[in-house]
Amino acid sequence: MSVKKLENIKWYVDQEAIEKGEPGIYHSFMASLATAFHYMNGRLDPSWLMGSSAFAFRIFINEVMCPSAMSMFDFSAILPEAIEQAGYKCTYVCRYWNEEEKEEEKRNEAHAAIVEGIDRGIPAIVWDIADVEWGLIIGYDPERQLYETLTSKGKPSSLHFEKLGRNGIDILSVAISGRPNKREREEVIFRSLQAAVAHAEQKEWIDERPKYQDGLAAYDLWALMFDRWAMIVEAGRGDNIGSDIPRFAAYYAGHHYSVRCYARNYLKAIAQSDDILVQASSHYEEVAFHLKPVWDCFSEKRMPEGEVLRSLAQNIRSARNAEDEGIKWIREYLAHSKE
Repeated sequence: MSVKKLENIKWYVDQEAIEKGEPGIYHSFMASLATAFHYMNGRLDPSWLMGSSAFAFRIFINEVMCPSAMSMFDFSAILPEAIEQAGYKCTYVCRYWNEEEKEEEKRNEAHAAIVEGIDRGIPAIVWDIADVEWGLIIGYDPERQLYETLTSKGKPSSLHFEKLGRNGIDILSVAISGRPNKREREEVIFRSLQAAVAHAEQKEWIDERPKYQDGLAAYDLWALMFDRWAMIVEAGRGDNIGSDIPRFAAYYAGHHYSVRCYARNYLKAIAQSDDILVQASSHYEEVAFHLKPVWDCFSEKRMPEGEVLRSLAQNIRSARNAEDEGIKWIREYLAHSKE
């Protein structure tokens, strides 16, 4: 086995979204997947990728806005399905923190899959490459026992073979695209909208409730965080708020405004002349509209006044109400599709 590295692979940036003042693809798994697909195919429709995977419809909130919320879901159920929905079979190797007895076996299995994938010209999407985010393995050097990597910030780095799955967070998650599958466009759309409804209703597994919330209930927790923050600021105790909180708030705003922009775009694209999906799309456009001020505010990463925080909490609640209406239209579309 000799040294192998995928050349000229660059981190994918949705330039069109950026030019419109939107965050682009924010979730590091989906950004890694977008980078891999763009490298493999030379083209990418980011709205289709985000919508078909149902990541455009997901929201994760922690009670103290901990960034860990973006990874508190069932990796094995959601991540391979995102690749399958994009039209490819998926090799997926996973080990959680409570499966220590499988650590060496799964690391060896993942390593073999990574090498095989890179030999085919396919980067591997791997958890905790750096900064407790997903990134890409794009090469390997058996003599030095190192992987060549690309972090979620698009920076080249390296990872020792033995650090795979234990680079700080003791979880192994490796996803590699395979051959094209045979999912038809109609099936992909139906599955994505089913997942959107399931997520809204909290039927996708999430760990550690009530500390973490997803679906429509996540909006309630998110707004509550802003209300509490406003109370602390208005009581003259703003100095007690940790300096990381504005940064965490920006992380949340970027994630959730980003995906709702893609939900809006995806629904518009698949609606065509279907009146029900047109209605769903219009409500998700409203969701994005209400979340934009949250993103705009925290893009500056400064401590806002209490009045601003209360206003943003109302924006979040308005976004929740609009999404609730959008989900109702999606349910109706799914019901009609079964007839």
